[in-house]
Amino acid sequence: MSLFGSIQMAGNTLQAMQIGLHVVGNNIANANTPGYIREKVLYTPAPVQELGRLTLGLGVDIAGIVQNVDKFVESRLRDAGSDRASADVQEKIYRDLELALGELSEVDISTALSKFFSSIDEVAKTPEDIQIRNLAIADGVTLAQRINTLDLRVRALHQDLSSRVQDIAGEINTLTEQIRKLNLQIVTTEGGGNSGSDAGGLRSQRNLALKELAEITNITVNESPSGTVNVSINGELIVFEGTRRAVEAGVVNENGFSLSEIRYADNKDRLDVSGGELHGLYEARDTVVGGFLEGLDTFASTLAFEFNKVYSQGEGKVGFTSLTSVEAVNNPNATLDQAGLDFDLVSGEFLFKVSNIDTAADPVERLTEEYRIAVDLNGIDGDTTLASLASALDAIDGVSAKITFDNRLEITSDSSDVEFSFADDTSGLLAALGVNTFFTGSTAGDLGVNQVLQTDFAAGAKFAASLNGIGDGSENALRLSSLHDTGIASLDGGTITGVYDQLVTDTTQGATITAAVADGLRVFEGTLDASAQAVSGVNLDEEAIDMIMLQRTYQASARYIQTLAELLDVLVAL
Repeated sequence: MSLFGSIQMAGNTLQAMQIGLHVVGNNIANANTPGYIREKVLYTPAPVQELGRLTLGLGVDIAGIVQNVDKFVESRLRDAGSDRASADVQEKIYRDLELALGELSEVDISTALSKFFSSIDEVAKTPEDIQIRNLAIADGVTLAQRINTLDLRVRALHQDLSSRVQDIAGEINTLTEQIRKLNLQIVTTEGGGNSGSDAGGLRSQRNLALKELAEITNITVNESPSGTVNVSINGELIVFEGTRRAVEAGVVNENGFSLSEIRYADNKDRLDVSGGELHGLYEARDTVVGGFLEGLDTFASTLAFEFNKVYSQGEGKVGFTSLTSVEAVNNPNATLDQAGLDFDLVSGEFLFKVSNIDTAADPVERLTEEYRIAVDLNGIDGDTTLASLASALDAIDGVSAKITFDNRLEITSDSSDVEFSFADDTSGLLAALGVNTFFTGSTAGDLGVNQVLQTDFAAGAKFAASLNGIGDGSENALRLSSLHDTGIASLDGGTITGVYDQLVTDTTQGATITAAVADGLRVFEGTLDASAQAVSGVNLDEEAIDMIMLQRTYQASARYIQTLAELLDVLVAL
């Protein structure tokens, strides 16, 4: 090899070391850049040259500049991030539910429920005191309002989750478009795989976009030999080389809710996911919050119907002179078990009492007539309808009954000296129609207290505490006060308070389990991230060592050139 060839070889070495120093500088500059993957220079020996019987090396060549990345770990890290993002959403919604419940506070439902039944117990002890009865009614109103408020808060959480689902559609489209464009830029820069170098900065941007997309929805990523990546969600391609599929937010109606969902814009198929924030939102909205609302409605309907079935058997200190059912039917000529009432009825009967009051007597005397009204719902001809029920009541002396314009039952006394009351209902009709009932409504959102009991200060006189006629008896109040811990057949022996306690327990247990799962997934993701950073992260100490090594090599090559130059000067001087 000539002196000129040696100088050329040393010059190549200087250039290679300059490139190496440039890569080191780029790594140091991006040490704190999110998503940046450390780059390294691939050095390779240059081709050899034969000189006589000798084989001489021709220095160093640069095969390329590539990213220092473990693709298997990166794939697992994306999957772990997807699972963690789903768990984060579910963990948060459980915390929000616990906050909405506010158990162990002074304004929780458990406290209101206990106070309500305690007030009824006071009515049983002093049935003659109207103020005690009014207090029981007021505590019932408070209980209903707290249930309404909880329902409102949880439905707001449900709506927030649906709104977040709608926002995610735009985020998915933005990220898939970014990945599509980066695919094209990478394949152009790298020459479709013909170049020995990676488009480092572009690949880092794409990797970061893939990570963000994986936190939204579970994805599968496959890289082609040309350098592009194909992204699929549960087998459905959403990015294919230089193309992508757009998604959109749609709305479906299910169980009385308008639910947002993500679907493909081209064929309107639902975007099915098994991980990521979107999966967490679906689970939090439909399973966690939806299940909670269903449980809260079950508690409210159980409270209303079971309480009303007992309450409607009783009588207050005064009877009724006019009463309209709270609930309406769809068709007054339809059998009552198919007329659209919220609660189920069975065949049975109830006692209708008509009292003629002798106000001249001292004390006031009541002459009471009792009429048994059959409720036939056996599926054979002649089943009871609202129309037939109104006719049967209207045929009783002293009262009139009719169906109102909005399909409710209205009963009125024919004179001010006539009062009526109810007892011994074995069919559940009074509770289902809202006749002589305490609670109104059938869900947590519409639960309330009958306006008949809230009309004025003396409304408490109508509180049905007695079982043996209009007066000061307390037998029915005793039955009502024991309802909170009495096993109910429709609940398989469970209690009203037990239904709510189970709802609270399920929420607390769900929160504990979800928090534990989320913590575990965060730890696992952190472990994988540490493994990925060990390979792909920039270590300033390592870069400093590489920089010193490259500097020393560069200095040695420069000294080598200087030596060759001196030899060349000697040769020229000969």
